[in-house]
Amino acid sequence: MMRSIFGKVLISHIAVIVVSSLTLGFIMTFLFRGHFVDNKRRELLQKGEATVILLSSVLYDGRLPPDLTMRIMSNLAGATIWLMDSGGTALAGTPPDHWDNGGFFETREEMDELFDGIPQSWVSPSKNQRESAIVVAVPIPDTLIPTALFLYAPLPSINRGIEGFLRLMSYSLLVGALLSVGLGYITSRSLTRPIADISQAARNFAKGNFNSRTKATGDDEIGGLGRTFNSMATSLARAEQNRREFLANVSHELKTPVASIQALAETLLDGLADTPEQQERYLHTIVGESNRINRLIHDLLDMAQLEAGELSIVRKQLDLQQFLLRENDKYTSLLTDKNLELTMQLPEQLPKVWADPDRLSQVLSNLLSNAIRHSPDNAVITLTAHTLPPFIAIGIRDQGDGIPPADLPYIWDRFYRVDKSRARSDGGTGLGLSITKKLVEAMGGEITVESTPGKGTLFTFTLPISSAK
Repeated sequence: MMRSIFGKVLISHIAVIVVSSLTLGFIMTFLFRGHFVDNKRRELLQKGEATVILLSSVLYDGRLPPDLTMRIMSNLAGATIWLMDSGGTALAGTPPDHWDNGGFFETREEMDELFDGIPQSWVSPSKNQRESAIVVAVPIPDTLIPTALFLYAPLPSINRGIEGFLRLMSYSLLVGALLSVGLGYITSRSLTRPIADISQAARNFAKGNFNSRTKATGDDEIGGLGRTFNSMATSLARAEQNRREFLANVSHELKTPVASIQALAETLLDGLADTPEQQERYLHTIVGESNRINRLIHDLLDMAQLEAGELSIVRKQLDLQQFLLRENDKYTSLLTDKNLELTMQLPEQLPKVWADPDRLSQVLSNLLSNAIRHSPDNAVITLTAHTLPPFIAIGIRDQGDGIPPADLPYIWDRFYRVDKSRARSDGGTGLGLSITKKLVEAMGGEITVESTPGKGTLFTFTLPISSAK
């Protein structure tokens, strides 16, 4: 049990209670004894002073009180009383049996102070004394021989009181230990049960159960850990799902053109393409499929570098207006094939921007290729630019079928396709928008999309304005 958190918390809880009880018992015993002795000492001093007042008249003319008087006073004071001179001789009364007649166990300085008029008190006055006692000595003034009244009170009651107190403390300690075990068990279990639940959920998750979640989601620190685990598990499950979809999509994207290339190549090798025109058509198809594989590989490399933060972005000051006009010429053939028109609506003056020319060209290529691909014949594609300090916003609008609202949040995901029925050969690799978003963000901008089904789509991205003249 000591190896588990539950056992460690429980044992430490019990240990703290036991150590605290023992320490408290020791301190209380010490304080109880000291308090009792101090009270008894003050009581004897008061009785001694009262007795001295009564004896002063008797001792004034040198007479000693009779033994009967001393016994009566002893009974009244609740202590053994006797008179002793400065030489240590008992003058009246009977000292305890163990008292050394003719000498003092006290120091010479204490005796000098006593017979100079200062009362004295001691605890356990003799080495041979078998039980604790309090001895009080009160000087008697105006006597022919320096004399002091001694009061001796054994303390068996304090010993019995301390024993009773220790017995009570022992019982209290035993009951406290039993209660602490129960309380510690409940506390330890309440602390470790959610940890055990999180641990079990983690083990299930590690075994491949990606739906495994913990129920320990309270408001304390452990609940925070549980919520963090659930959030992490959700992210990992999504990542695992994305990984599987990614592998399936990549496999499909590669399998289709490879199968096409293999089939056409085998046809050519087998001499089944009879005419030169057919052979040329097959070769064009092989080249097209090879280009498709090449685009996919480049897109995958770009995606991997972007996600790892290793793609080189070389930003420089760029004249955006001149750049856009040059880019327009690249799409003439694509526009002509579908009889499309690309209209640029640019202001007379545009501030310069910070951007990577190559990556910006890649962004425009992805967005314009999408617009061309999804636009109907004889449609118009509009490219706009306007200042939106501290950015310049560039928009590309097509007149295609648009994107359903349910699909808009997912168009940036890898390999996501809005039209699942569209043949893959008719579209891109499915990575273009995902790469475009990451490229724009890497250049310090943002990209958004607005789309109305049946009316077209508008992609807008921003680039930071260059502050240099």
